Amino acid sequence: MQTFLAGVFAILPLVITVSVVIWVTARLANLFGPHAVIGQVLQNVGLQFAASTAFAYVIGWLVVLSGVFGLGLLVQVGARALFEERMDALAQRVPLFGGVYRTVRQLVRLMDKKGGKQDLRGMSVVFCIFGQESGAAFLALLTTPQRFRIDQIDYHAVLVPTAPVPLGGSLVFVPAAAVHRSNLSVDAFMSIYVTMGVTGPKFLEVAPVLRDALLEHPPGSPPPEPPRK
Repeated sequence: MQTFLAGVFAILPLVITVSVVIWVTARLANLFGPHAVIGQVLQNVGLQFAASTAFAYVIGWLVVLSGVFGLGLLVQVGARALFEERMDALAQRVPLFGGVYRTVRQLVRLMDKKGGKQDLRGMSVVFCIFGQESGAAFLALLTTPQRFRIDQIDYHAVLVPTAPVPLGGSLVFVPAAAVHRSNLSVDAFMSIYVTMGVTGPKFLEVAPVLRDALLEHPPGSPPPEPPRK
């Protein structure tokens, strides 16, 4: 039984990865496939150049991808500010759509290494201590160095993501006295959350007692023999 479980745990990451890829592919097919609304639009575009519906669908995608590539070239040569200004002006004409667009744009800028570099520069990784000095510590992301005055107390706005997928989480206003800066980078912060703390020893200082115990008895080694009486 132990040998069978060892095989299961060895192949489980591959099975989960394949399952996620299949799930994402199915969802994308429902949104952009030939039978979806967007797929029908692409087919209509491609039918201007080909008679076959399958070939027209491919041509439609090629037209869209060519347009995205051309837009990328314009952004690379310095047209990003002009494009964003025009898109902002267009989005502001519809109040509800404009609010959603601005929020999504900020999220996309955070994922864009070039466009979001300035936004990420103002963020830093912090520890939030709840309770006394020896209370629970939460690894969080300080979204802005500015403080907010609430009931005559200064607070910091920090983001506490979820693990192992740090795409969601909670925005918490923590008293400024309970927020302690760290030397961790945002990449290290994300790595710790994605691995659920497994990569913590790579970025955080390990307690000397635990470190010595791990050196003497690493994980997977047989337990030490009890002292003889």
